[in-house]
Amino acid sequence: MADTTANYVPSPQAGNPGLLSAAATTMQNRTAMLRAVYGGTETMRAKDKTFLPQYEKESDARYNTRLASTFALNKLREAVDAASAKPFRTLLRVLNNTDPDVDLWTQDIDLQGTHLHVFAHQFFNNAMLDGMCHILVDHPDTYNLPNLAAQKASGARPFMKLFKVDDVAAAYDQYVGGDTKTVHVRIRGQRAARDGFKEVLYNQMRVIEIDPSKTSGIVQLWEQKATSGGSNWDFIGETPLNNMAEVPFATLYAGEKEADYQVRPVFIDLAYKQIEHWISSSDQRSILSAARFPMLACSGVQIDPEDEKQFAIGPYKVLYAPEANGRWYFVEPKGTAIESGAKDLDKLEMQMDMMALNPVTGTHRQYVPQNERDIQETRVHSVVHDMAINCQDTIEKALRFMGQWTGKDLSMVTALLNTEFSNTKDRLLEVAQLVKMWEERGLSREVLLTEVRNRNLLGDDFNLQDELAFWKAVDDANMLAADGMLPGRWTQADPAKEPGAAAAAAPANTTPASGSKQPLPNFPPGQLRPKKQI
Repeated sequence: MADTTANYVPSPQAGNPGLLSAAATTMQNRTAMLRAVYGGTETMRAKDKTFLPQYEKESDARYNTRLASTFALNKLREAVDAASAKPFRTLLRVLNNTDPDVDLWTQDIDLQGTHLHVFAHQFFNNAMLDGMCHILVDHPDTYNLPNLAAQKASGARPFMKLFKVDDVAAAYDQYVGGDTKTVHVRIRGQRAARDGFKEVLYNQMRVIEIDPSKTSGIVQLWEQKATSGGSNWDFIGETPLNNMAEVPFATLYAGEKEADYQVRPVFIDLAYKQIEHWISSSDQRSILSAARFPMLACSGVQIDPEDEKQFAIGPYKVLYAPEANGRWYFVEPKGTAIESGAKDLDKLEMQMDMMALNPVTGTHRQYVPQNERDIQETRVHSVVHDMAINCQDTIEKALRFMGQWTGKDLSMVTALLNTEFSNTKDRLLEVAQLVKMWEERGLSREVLLTEVRNRNLLGDDFNLQDELAFWKAVDDANMLAADGMLPGRWTQADPAKEPGAAAAAAPANTTPASGSKQPLPNFPPGQLRPKKQI
Protein backbone atom coordinates (compact mmCIF):
# COMPACT_ATOMS: atom_id res chain seq x y z
CA MET A 1 0.00 0.00 0.00
CA ALA A 2 1.29 3.42 -0.91
CA ASP A 3 2.36 5.77 1.86
CA THR A 4 -0.38 8.37 2.30
CA THR A 5 1.31 10.54 4.92
CA ALA A 6 0.15 14.14 4.63
CA ASN A 7 2.20 17.17 5.56
CA TYR A 8 1.69 18.01 9.22
CA VAL A 9 -0.17 21.25 9.83
CA PRO A 10 -0.64 22.12 13.53
CA SER A 11 -4.14 22.97 14.72
CA PRO A 12 -4.81 26.72 14.94
CA GLN A 13 -5.37 28.59 18.18
CA ALA A 14 -8.64 30.10 16.98
CA GLY A 15 -11.85 28.62 15.63
CA ASN A 16 -14.38 26.01 16.72
CA PRO A 17 -12.76 22.74 17.92
CA GLY A 18 -16.21 21.35 18.77
CA LEU A 19 -17.09 20.59 15.15
CA LEU A 20 -17.93 16.91 14.65
CA SER A 21 -16.28 14.82 11.97
CA ALA A 22 -18.51 12.99 9.49
CA ALA A 23 -17.85 9.67 11.22
CA ALA A 24 -18.62 11.13 14.66
CA THR A 25 -21.89 12.61 13.38
CA THR A 26 -23.01 9.21 12.07
CA MET A 27 -21.94 7.36 15.19
CA GLN A 28 -23.51 9.78 17.66
CA ASN A 29 -26.85 9.55 15.88
CA ARG A 30 -26.68 5.78 16.25
CA THR A 31 -25.51 5.73 19.84
CA ALA A 32 -28.23 8.19 20.91
CA MET A 33 -30.79 5.59 19.85
CA LEU A 34 -28.84 2.65 21.28
CA ARG A 35 -28.29 4.33 24.64
CA ALA A 36 -31.96 5.25 24.95
CA VAL A 37 -33.08 1.68 24.18
CA TYR A 38 -30.43 0.21 26.49
CA GLY A 39 -31.73 2.41 29.32
CA GLY A 40 -35.11 0.67 29.16
CA THR A 41 -38.51 2.03 30.15
CA GLU A 42 -37.34 5.32 31.68
CA THR A 43 -35.15 6.50 28.80
CA MET A 44 -37.50 5.19 26.11
CA ARG A 45 -40.39 7.13 27.64
CA ALA A 46 -38.19 10.23 27.65
CA LYS A 47 -37.97 9.94 23.86
CA ASP A 48 -41.83 9.98 23.73
CA LYS A 49 -42.89 10.50 20.10
CA THR A 50 -39.47 9.49 18.73
CA PHE A 51 -40.08 5.88 19.71
CA LEU A 52 -43.87 5.88 20.21
CA PRO A 53 -45.74 7.83 17.49
CA GLN A 54 -48.91 9.72 18.38
CA TYR A 55 -51.85 8.63 16.26
CA GLU A 56 -53.86 11.05 14.19
CA LYS A 57 -56.64 12.70 16.24
CA GLU A 58 -55.27 11.09 19.43
CA SER A 59 -55.47 13.69 22.20
CA ASP A 60 -52.36 14.61 24.17
CA ALA A 61 -53.97 13.36 27.38
CA ARG A 62 -54.78 9.98 25.81
CA TYR A 63 -51.28 9.73 24.32
CA ASN A 64 -49.61 10.54 27.64
CA THR A 65 -51.74 7.89 29.35
CA ARG A 66 -50.75 5.33 26.72
CA LEU A 67 -47.08 6.29 27.05
CA ALA A 68 -47.20 5.97 30.84
CA SER A 69 -48.68 2.47 30.59
CA THR A 70 -46.04 1.17 28.13
CA PHE A 71 -43.12 -0.84 29.52
CA ALA A 72 -39.97 -2.07 27.78
CA LEU A 73 -38.86 -5.68 27.44
CA ASN A 74 -35.17 -4.80 27.60
CA LYS A 75 -33.58 -7.49 25.44
CA LEU A 76 -30.81 -5.13 24.34
CA ARG A 77 -29.43 -4.74 27.87
CA GLU A 78 -29.74 -8.49 28.42
CA ALA A 79 -27.85 -9.21 25.19
CA VAL A 80 -25.05 -6.67 25.71
CA ASP A 81 -24.45 -7.58 29.35
CA ALA A 82 -24.55 -11.34 28.69
CA ALA A 83 -22.21 -11.15 25.70
CA SER A 84 -19.72 -8.85 27.44
CA ALA A 85 -19.63 -11.08 30.53
CA LYS A 86 -18.42 -14.18 28.66
CA PRO A 87 -14.76 -13.15 28.12
CA PHE A 88 -14.52 -11.89 31.71
CA ARG A 89 -15.79 -15.00 33.48
CA THR A 90 -12.20 -15.50 34.61
CA LEU A 91 -9.63 -12.91 35.61
CA LEU A 92 -7.85 -11.09 32.79
CA ARG A 93 -4.20 -12.13 32.84
CA VAL A 94 -1.15 -10.17 31.71
CA LEU A 95 1.48 -12.62 30.45
CA ASN A 96 5.14 -12.43 29.40
CA ASN A 97 5.69 -9.50 31.73
CA THR A 98 8.98 -9.12 33.60
CA ASP A 99 8.49 -5.53 34.76
CA PRO A 100 7.16 -5.17 38.34
CA ASP A 101 5.83 -1.70 37.49
CA VAL A 102 3.31 -3.22 35.07
CA ASP A 103 1.99 -5.47 37.83
CA LEU A 104 1.42 -2.40 39.99
CA TRP A 105 -0.21 -0.50 37.13
CA THR A 106 -2.74 -3.26 36.49
CA GLN A 107 -3.92 -3.06 40.11
CA ASP A 108 -4.91 0.60 39.56
CA ILE A 109 -4.98 1.13 35.83
CA ASP A 110 -6.81 4.49 35.77
CA LEU A 111 -5.51 6.07 39.02
CA GLN A 112 -9.07 5.72 40.31
CA GLY A 113 -8.54 2.40 42.04
CA THR A 114 -9.89 0.30 39.14
CA HIS A 115 -8.27 -3.05 38.39
CA LEU A 116 -7.40 -3.71 34.75
CA HIS A 117 -9.92 -6.59 34.65
CA VAL A 118 -12.81 -4.33 35.73
CA PHE A 119 -11.64 -1.51 33.45
CA ALA A 120 -11.42 -3.87 30.46
CA HIS A 121 -14.90 -5.27 31.20
CA GLN A 122 -16.37 -1.75 31.16
CA PHE A 123 -14.45 -1.04 27.97
CA PHE A 124 -15.75 -4.19 26.27
CA ASN A 125 -19.33 -3.61 27.45
CA ASN A 126 -19.42 -0.08 25.99
CA ALA A 127 -17.95 -1.32 22.72
CA MET A 128 -20.56 -4.07 22.43
CA LEU A 129 -23.32 -1.50 22.91
CA ASP A 130 -22.06 1.46 20.85
CA GLY A 131 -20.04 -0.45 18.28
CA MET A 132 -16.72 0.91 19.50
CA CYS A 133 -14.98 2.37 22.53
CA HIS A 134 -11.67 4.19 23.09
CA ILE A 135 -8.74 4.17 25.52
CA LEU A 136 -6.45 7.19 25.87
CA VAL A 137 -3.17 6.51 27.66
CA ASP A 138 -2.25 9.66 29.55
CA HIS A 139 0.50 10.75 31.92
CA PRO A 140 0.50 13.43 34.65
CA ASP A 141 2.48 16.58 33.98
CA THR A 142 6.10 16.28 35.14
CA TYR A 143 7.51 19.49 33.66
CA ASN A 144 8.33 20.84 37.13
CA LEU A 145 10.26 17.71 38.23
CA PRO A 146 14.04 17.86 37.77
CA ASN A 147 14.75 14.19 36.94
CA LEU A 148 13.41 10.65 36.64
CA ALA A 149 14.09 9.89 40.29
CA ALA A 150 11.93 12.81 41.36
CA GLN A 151 9.21 11.65 38.97
CA LYS A 152 9.21 8.16 40.51
CA ALA A 153 9.20 9.61 44.00
CA SER A 154 6.13 11.70 43.13
CA GLY A 155 4.24 8.59 41.97
CA ALA A 156 3.65 10.03 38.52
CA ARG A 157 3.12 7.22 36.02
CA PRO A 158 1.01 6.50 32.93
CA PHE A 159 -2.64 5.54 33.25
CA MET A 160 -5.62 4.71 31.03
CA LYS A 161 -8.77 6.73 30.41
CA LEU A 162 -11.94 5.27 28.91
CA PHE A 163 -13.92 7.35 26.42
CA LYS A 164 -17.27 6.46 24.89
CA VAL A 165 -18.35 7.32 21.36
CA ASP A 166 -20.10 10.52 22.47
CA ASP A 167 -16.91 11.78 24.14
CA VAL A 168 -14.94 11.95 20.89
CA ALA A 169 -15.75 14.82 18.52
CA ALA A 170 -13.25 13.74 15.87
CA ALA A 171 -10.39 11.29 15.32
CA TYR A 172 -8.19 10.77 12.27
CA ASP A 173 -5.73 8.05 11.24
CA GLN A 174 -2.93 8.13 8.69
CA TYR A 175 -0.91 5.43 6.96
CA VAL A 176 2.68 6.08 7.99
CA GLY A 177 5.31 3.77 6.56
CA GLY A 178 2.72 1.09 5.92
CA ASP A 179 1.36 1.30 9.46
CA THR A 180 -1.87 2.97 10.60
CA LYS A 181 -1.36 5.62 13.27
CA THR A 182 -3.74 7.97 15.03
CA VAL A 183 -2.58 11.52 14.37
CA HIS A 184 -5.42 13.76 15.62
CA VAL A 185 -8.08 13.38 18.33
CA ARG A 186 -10.54 15.86 19.83
CA ILE A 187 -12.03 14.76 23.14
CA ARG A 188 -14.91 16.39 25.01
CA GLY A 189 -14.94 17.06 28.72
CA GLN A 190 -16.50 19.29 31.34
CA ARG A 191 -15.52 21.01 34.56
CA ALA A 192 -17.47 22.81 37.27
CA ALA A 193 -16.38 26.08 38.86
CA ARG A 194 -17.84 27.44 42.09
CA ASP A 195 -19.25 30.93 42.15
CA GLY A 196 -20.22 31.40 45.76
CA PHE A 197 -22.89 28.77 46.33
CA LYS A 198 -23.64 28.55 42.63
CA GLU A 199 -22.01 26.27 40.09
CA VAL A 200 -20.83 27.33 36.65
CA LEU A 201 -20.25 24.57 34.10
CA TYR A 202 -17.61 24.82 31.40
CA ASN A 203 -17.38 22.55 28.37
CA GLN A 204 -13.83 21.51 27.53
CA MET A 205 -12.18 20.24 24.38
CA ARG A 206 -8.74 18.66 24.32
CA VAL A 207 -6.98 18.55 20.96
CA ILE A 208 -4.22 15.92 20.81
CA GLU A 209 -2.15 15.54 17.65
CA ILE A 210 1.33 14.50 16.56
CA ASP A 211 3.68 15.07 13.67
CA PRO A 212 4.46 11.48 12.56
CA SER A 213 7.69 12.53 10.88
CA LYS A 214 9.09 13.96 14.14
CA THR A 215 7.37 11.85 16.84
CA SER A 216 6.23 15.04 18.52
CA GLY A 217 3.05 17.04 18.68
CA ILE A 218 0.86 19.26 20.82
CA VAL A 219 -1.97 19.08 23.33
CA GLN A 220 -4.40 22.00 23.32
CA LEU A 221 -7.11 22.89 25.85
CA TRP A 222 -10.21 24.86 24.88
CA GLU A 223 -13.16 25.96 27.01
CA GLN A 224 -16.62 27.49 26.68
CA LYS A 225 -19.45 28.17 29.11
CA ALA A 226 -22.04 25.42 28.98
CA THR A 227 -24.74 28.08 28.55
CA SER A 228 -23.09 29.65 25.51
CA GLY A 229 -25.09 27.61 23.00
CA GLY A 230 -22.19 25.74 21.42
CA SER A 231 -19.99 28.60 20.20
CA ASN A 232 -17.46 31.06 21.63
CA TRP A 233 -14.66 28.63 22.38
CA ASP A 234 -11.71 30.17 24.24
CA PHE A 235 -8.18 28.89 23.67
CA ILE A 236 -6.68 28.18 27.12
CA GLY A 237 -3.22 26.85 26.37
CA GLU A 238 -0.96 24.43 24.55
CA THR A 239 1.70 21.98 25.77
CA PRO A 240 4.14 19.84 23.75
CA LEU A 241 3.72 16.08 23.26
CA ASN A 242 7.14 14.48 22.85
CA ASN A 243 8.58 11.00 22.26
CA MET A 244 5.30 9.58 20.95
CA ALA A 245 5.12 8.15 17.43
CA GLU A 246 1.33 8.53 17.44
CA VAL A 247 -1.47 9.74 19.64
CA PRO A 248 -1.71 7.14 22.46
CA PHE A 249 -5.27 6.31 21.49
CA ALA A 250 -6.54 2.72 21.12
CA THR A 251 -9.99 1.84 19.70
CA LEU A 252 -11.95 -1.41 19.90
CA TYR A 253 -14.37 -1.98 17.01
CA ALA A 254 -17.29 -4.28 17.83
CA GLY A 255 -19.25 -4.65 14.63
CA GLU A 256 -18.90 -4.08 10.92
CA LYS A 257 -16.30 -1.36 10.35
CA GLU A 258 -17.52 1.02 7.64
CA ALA A 259 -14.73 3.59 7.81
CA ASP A 260 -12.18 4.91 10.28
CA TYR A 261 -14.07 5.47 13.55
CA GLN A 262 -17.36 4.50 11.97
CA VAL A 263 -18.88 1.08 12.62
CA ARG A 264 -22.25 -0.62 12.45
CA PRO A 265 -22.84 -1.91 16.01
CA VAL A 266 -23.42 -5.62 16.35
CA PHE A 267 -26.72 -5.17 18.24
CA ILE A 268 -28.23 -2.27 16.27
CA ASP A 269 -30.89 -4.47 14.64
CA LEU A 270 -31.90 -5.75 18.07
CA ALA A 271 -32.36 -2.14 19.22
CA TYR A 272 -34.73 -1.44 16.31
CA LYS A 273 -36.60 -4.66 17.05
CA GLN A 274 -37.00 -3.59 20.67
CA ILE A 275 -38.52 -0.29 19.49
CA GLU A 276 -40.92 -2.29 17.31
CA HIS A 277 -41.85 -4.39 20.34
CA TRP A 278 -42.31 -1.16 22.35
CA ILE A 279 -44.85 0.14 19.83
CA SER A 280 -46.66 -3.18 19.46
CA SER A 281 -46.92 -3.72 23.23
CA SER A 282 -48.32 -0.19 23.62
CA ASP A 283 -51.01 -0.93 21.02
CA GLN A 284 -51.79 -4.27 22.64
CA ARG A 285 -52.18 -2.71 26.08
CA SER A 286 -54.45 0.00 24.64
CA ILE A 287 -56.62 -2.66 22.98
CA LEU A 288 -56.84 -4.62 26.21
CA SER A 289 -57.78 -1.50 28.18
CA ALA A 290 -60.61 -0.77 25.77
CA ALA A 291 -61.87 -4.26 24.98
CA ARG A 292 -61.17 -6.73 27.76
CA PHE A 293 -63.94 -5.36 30.00
CA PRO A 294 -67.56 -6.19 28.99
CA MET A 295 -69.71 -3.13 28.26
CA LEU A 296 -73.20 -2.85 29.70
CA ALA A 297 -75.87 -2.06 27.13
CA CYS A 298 -79.63 -1.74 27.21
CA SER A 299 -82.40 -1.69 24.64
CA GLY A 300 -86.02 -0.60 24.93
CA VAL A 301 -85.21 1.32 28.10
CA GLN A 302 -85.95 4.96 28.71
CA ILE A 303 -83.55 6.40 31.26
CA ASP A 304 -84.56 9.59 32.99
CA PRO A 305 -81.88 12.28 32.66
CA GLU A 306 -81.86 12.73 36.41
CA ASP A 307 -81.37 9.01 36.96
CA GLU A 308 -78.59 8.98 34.36
CA LYS A 309 -76.50 11.26 36.53
CA GLN A 310 -76.90 8.85 39.44
CA PHE A 311 -76.38 5.76 37.26
CA ALA A 312 -73.80 3.25 38.59
CA ILE A 313 -72.86 -0.39 38.19
CA GLY A 314 -71.86 -2.46 41.18
CA PRO A 315 -73.08 -4.56 44.10
CA TYR A 316 -76.22 -3.58 45.95
CA LYS A 317 -77.50 -1.87 42.79
CA VAL A 318 -80.74 -2.76 41.08
CA LEU A 319 -81.22 -2.39 37.33
CA TYR A 320 -84.79 -2.08 36.12
CA ALA A 321 -86.46 -1.60 32.75
CA PRO A 322 -89.61 0.56 32.77
CA GLU A 323 -90.60 -0.78 29.36
CA ALA A 324 -92.03 -4.27 29.21
CA ASN A 325 -89.74 -5.25 26.31
CA GLY A 326 -86.67 -3.54 27.68
CA ARG A 327 -83.61 -5.51 28.69
CA TRP A 328 -80.10 -5.09 30.02
CA TYR A 329 -77.16 -7.12 28.66
CA PHE A 330 -73.35 -7.14 28.41
CA VAL A 331 -71.45 -6.69 25.16
CA GLU A 332 -68.09 -8.46 25.00
CA PRO A 333 -65.75 -8.58 21.97
CA LYS A 334 -64.71 -11.93 20.58
CA GLY A 335 -61.03 -11.13 21.10
CA THR A 336 -59.71 -11.95 17.63
CA ALA A 337 -57.69 -8.72 17.47
CA ILE A 338 -56.38 -9.27 20.99
CA GLU A 339 -55.21 -12.78 20.12
CA SER A 340 -53.52 -11.53 16.94
CA GLY A 341 -51.70 -8.86 18.95
CA ALA A 342 -50.51 -11.43 21.48
CA LYS A 343 -49.17 -13.67 18.71
CA ASP A 344 -47.35 -10.70 17.19
CA LEU A 345 -45.66 -9.96 20.52
CA ASP A 346 -44.60 -13.60 20.90
CA LYS A 347 -43.11 -13.55 17.42
CA LEU A 348 -41.24 -10.32 18.11
CA GLU A 349 -39.85 -11.68 21.37
CA MET A 350 -38.59 -14.82 19.65
CA GLN A 351 -36.91 -12.70 16.96
CA MET A 352 -35.34 -10.58 19.70
CA ASP A 353 -33.93 -13.71 21.33
CA MET A 354 -32.25 -14.68 18.07
CA MET A 355 -30.84 -11.18 17.51
CA ALA A 356 -29.67 -11.10 21.12
CA LEU A 357 -27.35 -14.05 20.37
CA ASN A 358 -29.32 -16.10 22.88
CA PRO A 359 -28.54 -19.75 22.12
CA VAL A 360 -31.13 -21.16 24.53
CA THR A 361 -34.16 -20.48 22.34
CA GLY A 362 -36.07 -23.54 23.58
CA THR A 363 -38.38 -21.50 25.82
CA HIS A 364 -42.06 -21.64 26.62
CA ARG A 365 -42.77 -20.19 23.19
CA GLN A 366 -41.43 -23.14 21.23
CA TYR A 367 -39.19 -26.19 21.43
CA VAL A 368 -35.87 -26.09 19.60
CA PRO A 369 -34.03 -29.40 18.99
CA GLN A 370 -30.60 -29.93 20.51
CA ASN A 371 -28.77 -29.88 17.17
CA GLU A 372 -30.27 -26.49 16.33
CA ARG A 373 -29.28 -25.14 19.74
CA ASP A 374 -25.73 -26.41 19.10
CA ILE A 375 -25.65 -24.48 15.83
CA GLN A 376 -26.86 -21.33 17.59
CA GLU A 377 -24.27 -21.74 20.33
CA THR A 378 -21.53 -22.03 17.72
CA ARG A 379 -22.73 -18.83 16.07
CA VAL A 380 -22.84 -17.01 19.41
CA HIS A 381 -19.45 -18.22 20.54
CA SER A 382 -17.76 -17.31 17.25
CA VAL A 383 -19.08 -13.72 17.39
CA VAL A 384 -18.11 -13.09 21.02
CA HIS A 385 -14.82 -14.99 20.57
CA ASP A 386 -13.72 -12.67 17.74
CA MET A 387 -14.69 -9.58 19.77
CA ALA A 388 -12.69 -10.91 22.74
CA ILE A 389 -9.60 -11.40 20.55
CA ASN A 390 -9.93 -7.81 19.31
CA CYS A 391 -10.26 -6.62 22.91
CA GLN A 392 -7.05 -8.44 23.86
CA ASP A 393 -5.20 -6.73 21.02
CA THR A 394 -6.52 -3.30 22.05
CA ILE A 395 -5.52 -3.79 25.70
CA GLU A 396 -2.05 -4.88 24.58
CA LYS A 397 -1.74 -1.77 22.41
CA ALA A 398 -2.70 0.43 25.36
CA LEU A 399 -0.10 -1.31 27.54
CA ARG A 400 2.56 -0.63 24.89
CA PHE A 401 1.60 3.06 25.00
CA MET A 402 2.14 3.00 28.77
CA GLY A 403 5.59 1.62 28.12
CA GLN A 404 6.36 4.40 25.62
CA TRP A 405 5.53 7.04 28.21
CA THR A 406 8.20 5.58 30.53
CA GLY A 407 10.74 4.33 28.01
CA LYS A 408 9.86 0.66 28.55
CA ASP A 409 9.61 -1.94 25.80
CA LEU A 410 6.36 -3.81 26.52
CA SER A 411 5.99 -5.26 23.03
CA MET A 412 6.15 -8.83 24.38
CA VAL A 413 3.45 -8.32 27.02
CA THR A 414 0.16 -10.01 26.16
CA ALA A 415 -3.35 -9.88 27.61
CA LEU A 416 -5.35 -13.09 27.95
CA LEU A 417 -9.15 -13.17 28.22
CA ASN A 418 -11.45 -16.14 28.49
CA THR A 419 -12.27 -17.39 25.00
CA GLU A 420 -13.56 -20.82 26.03
CA PHE A 421 -17.36 -20.65 26.14
CA SER A 422 -18.35 -24.33 26.07
CA ASN A 423 -20.21 -25.76 29.06
CA THR A 424 -18.44 -27.51 31.95
CA LYS A 425 -19.53 -31.00 30.91
CA ASP A 426 -18.01 -30.64 27.43
CA ARG A 427 -14.80 -29.20 28.85
CA LEU A 428 -14.40 -32.10 31.28
CA LEU A 429 -14.81 -34.59 28.41
CA GLU A 430 -12.14 -32.75 26.44
CA VAL A 431 -9.77 -32.78 29.41
CA ALA A 432 -10.32 -36.52 29.86
CA GLN A 433 -9.14 -37.04 26.28
CA LEU A 434 -6.12 -34.82 26.91
CA VAL A 435 -5.19 -36.77 30.05
CA LYS A 436 -5.40 -40.01 28.08
CA MET A 437 -3.03 -38.60 25.45
CA TRP A 438 -0.65 -37.48 28.19
CA GLU A 439 -0.71 -40.93 29.80
CA GLU A 440 0.18 -42.48 26.46
CA ARG A 441 3.04 -39.97 26.08
CA GLY A 442 1.30 -38.20 23.23
CA LEU A 443 1.43 -34.83 25.04
CA SER A 444 3.89 -33.17 27.36
CA ARG A 445 2.88 -32.08 30.85
CA GLU A 446 3.23 -28.42 29.82
CA VAL A 447 0.79 -28.83 26.93
CA LEU A 448 -1.68 -30.69 29.16
CA LEU A 449 -1.66 -28.03 31.87
CA THR A 450 -1.88 -25.26 29.27
CA GLU A 451 -4.96 -26.82 27.69
CA VAL A 452 -6.62 -27.38 31.08
CA ARG A 453 -5.94 -23.75 32.00
CA ASN A 454 -7.36 -22.54 28.69
CA ARG A 455 -10.60 -24.34 29.55
CA ASN A 456 -10.85 -22.38 32.81
CA LEU A 457 -10.73 -25.45 35.05
CA LEU A 458 -7.88 -24.02 37.15
CA GLY A 459 -7.99 -21.08 39.52
CA ASP A 460 -7.05 -17.53 38.59
CA ASP A 461 -3.91 -17.81 40.76
CA PHE A 462 -2.60 -20.81 38.79
CA ASN A 463 0.95 -20.20 37.52
CA LEU A 464 2.11 -22.57 34.80
CA GLN A 465 5.84 -22.00 35.27
CA ASP A 466 5.66 -22.52 39.03
CA GLU A 467 3.67 -25.72 38.50
CA LEU A 468 6.15 -27.08 35.95
CA ALA A 469 9.07 -26.23 38.24
CA PHE A 470 7.42 -28.04 41.14
CA TRP A 471 6.76 -31.21 39.18
CA LYS A 472 10.28 -31.17 37.73
CA ALA A 473 11.64 -31.13 41.26
CA VAL A 474 9.35 -34.02 42.21
CA ASP A 475 10.44 -36.01 39.15
CA ASP A 476 14.11 -35.36 39.83
CA ALA A 477 13.71 -36.51 43.42
CA ASN A 478 11.98 -39.72 42.43
CA MET A 479 13.81 -40.77 39.31
CA LEU A 480 16.00 -43.86 39.80
CA ALA A 481 18.88 -42.56 37.75
CA ALA A 482 21.38 -41.90 40.52
CA ASP A 483 24.46 -44.09 40.91
CA GLY A 484 23.83 -45.96 37.68
CA MET A 485 20.37 -47.28 38.61
CA LEU A 486 17.88 -47.85 35.83
CA PRO A 487 15.61 -44.89 35.02
CA GLY A 488 11.99 -45.41 35.94
CA ARG A 489 8.73 -43.52 36.11
CA TRP A 490 7.86 -41.99 39.47
CA THR A 491 4.87 -43.51 41.25
CA GLN A 492 3.07 -42.70 44.47
CA ALA A 493 2.47 -46.43 45.17
CA ASP A 494 4.24 -48.23 48.00
CA PRO A 495 6.31 -50.98 46.31
CA ALA A 496 5.64 -53.31 49.24
CA LYS A 497 1.91 -53.12 48.55
CA GLU A 498 2.17 -53.75 44.83
CA PRO A 499 0.54 -56.97 43.53
CA GLY A 500 3.22 -59.70 43.35
CA ALA A 501 5.59 -57.78 45.56
CA ALA A 502 5.89 -60.66 48.06
CA ALA A 503 6.85 -63.14 45.35
CA ALA A 504 9.45 -60.79 43.99
CA ALA A 505 10.77 -59.64 47.35
CA ALA A 506 14.19 -61.25 46.83
CA PRO A 507 16.17 -59.14 44.36
CA ALA A 508 17.87 -60.96 41.54
CA ASN A 509 20.93 -58.72 41.70
CA THR A 510 21.79 -56.56 44.67
CA THR A 511 24.96 -55.08 43.24
CA PRO A 512 24.53 -52.35 40.65
CA ALA A 513 27.02 -52.06 37.83
CA SER A 514 28.37 -48.87 39.32
CA GLY A 515 29.16 -50.52 42.63
CA SER A 516 26.35 -48.78 44.49
CA LYS A 517 25.05 -50.51 47.61
CA GLN A 518 21.42 -49.76 46.64
CA PRO A 519 19.62 -52.69 44.94
CA LEU A 520 18.29 -52.52 41.44
CA PRO A 521 14.49 -52.63 41.14
CA ASN A 522 13.13 -56.14 40.59
CA PHE A 523 9.91 -55.79 38.55
CA PRO A 524 7.24 -58.52 38.30
CA PRO A 525 7.55 -60.82 35.29
CA GLY A 526 6.86 -59.01 32.03
CA GLN A 527 6.85 -55.55 33.64
CA LEU A 528 9.75 -53.29 32.66
CA ARG A 529 8.78 -50.19 34.69
CA PRO A 530 6.71 -49.37 37.78
CA LYS A 531 2.99 -49.85 37.41
CA LYS A 532 1.07 -46.76 36.29
CA GLN A 533 -0.82 -45.17 39.16
CA ILE A 534 -2.28 -42.02 37.56
